[in-house]
Amino acid sequence: MKLYKIAALVYYDMLVFKNSRWKIAEFIYFPLTTIIIWGLFSVFVRDKAVEAGLVVLVVNIFWNFAYLAQSSVNMQMNDDTWSGSLKQILITGITEFEYLTARMIFAIIISIGIMLLMLGISYYVFGLSLIATNASDILILSALTLFASLTLAILLAAMIIAAGREYSFLAWSALQAFILLSAPFYPVSIFPEPVQVVSKLMPFTNIFEATRALVSAGTTNSAVLTEGFLITVAYAVFSLLAYKIVFHRARKTGGLVRLT
Repeated sequence: MKLYKIAALVYYDMLVFKNSRWKIAEFIYFPLTTIIIWGLFSVFVRDKAVEAGLVVLVVNIFWNFAYLAQSSVNMQMNDDTWSGSLKQILITGITEFEYLTARMIFAIIISIGIMLLMLGISYYVFGLSLIATNASDILILSALTLFASLTLAILLAAMIIAAGREYSFLAWSALQAFILLSAPFYPVSIFPEPVQVVSKLMPFTNIFEATRALVSAGTTNSAVLTEGFLITVAYAVFSLLAYKIVFHRARKTGGLVRLT
């Protein structure tokens, strides 16, 4: 991979983001207001169900982080197809993984920045002390969430390229289904048995289980985190292979041109 091509595309993404007010609203306004809403809820239920309120707040932090990381990658790709700039980018001879890496670097920068803001608000405004007392656990959960989200973004990129621009809506809608099946606020056992099998294979299920344990017990289970990491690695291998195959096929058959 050529670093100058990746750096140029990341710089382009930054300029587009800076000049797109709707992106600032989507990537900053909505996550922060969501944390404020659930932070106020945690304060309200502090005398009634303090643990439940904290679980809702902390899970929403990682939920928003996951959405930012995943959607930033896929929405930038969608923008390339909608604006017609994908054709100009491909003419430069950029490879599929240079293109993907640039999108992922942009997503990492944006999502980590917003994650720090969400954690800061939760700690200083709503007194979420575990951010400081369990900083290492928060860091591990954040890293695993970022890994899972980027892996999902790669898979969705492959699906959108294969299915066509009509399925661009997957960029902002698919994560909801994954979160639903990942049992964010409750144990997997609440699902019917057939759904439990699917839920245990979701990349975020172990993350949310560890998050709830962190709030209730003050610590995370290393076995749960290890299992979640291995599941995400499996997703990553499959997603990268699928993306490579789909991208090459679309390039040969003209599928990439039809996206523009």
